[in-house]
Amino acid sequence: MDTRLHILPLALIMVMGPQILTSIFLVTSRKPVKNSAAMLVGAALGVCTSVALWYELVRALHISPRAGGGPAPVDYVAAGLLVLLAIHVFRGRGEAKVPKWMTALQEAEPKRAFSLGFVLILLMPTDMIAVIATVNYLHDHDFGEVHGWPLALATVVLLAIPLTAYLVLGRRAREAMPGVREWLTGNAWLVNLIVIAYFTFQTLH
Repeated sequence: MDTRLHILPLALIMVMGPQILTSIFLVTSRKPVKNSAAMLVGAALGVCTSVALWYELVRALHISPRAGGGPAPVDYVAAGLLVLLAIHVFRGRGEAKVPKWMTALQEAEPKRAFSLGFVLILLMPTDMIAVIATVNYLHDHDFGEVHGWPLALATVVLLAIPLTAYLVLGRRAREAMPGVREWLTGNAWLVNLIVIAYFTFQTLH
């Protein structure tokens, strides 16, 4: 298997939170297709921008990739960030709520949907840690920043699931979205913990 594909699970961290909930809300908005498409474009740009920025920072700091078979010091830093994220996710598992600002997304316009897609991916702390782990992995395996495409592609595909369901199922998908949203709000923490544990192992392996 292409070693670049090991970063694919991190896409779940990128979307499990306000990102996928926003995607679900936009499907129930007045302009579901336009808003959802605009968000996906914004999210794709957000992932690419974030990967490029963090990769250039690693390059500017002259961080050396791991040599031989053991983890480098920067690998332990990335793993430490993932562990801190896991602790944060676990402690907040019973407190997850839909942010109040999301209830206004039914009236959103494509411009706002695009901005949300970009900002939620670029500036969310959980997404930053996922991107840092991705960049560290690419750097360790001597891949350039363009090889972060699996993360960008997987993130967009996951965020596109609500729109795809709407295009295929129409009104039935819109009616099912509140139940899906409620389940994700309550269970996203578990998915994130599984992914974090997996990639922490990959980072230190």
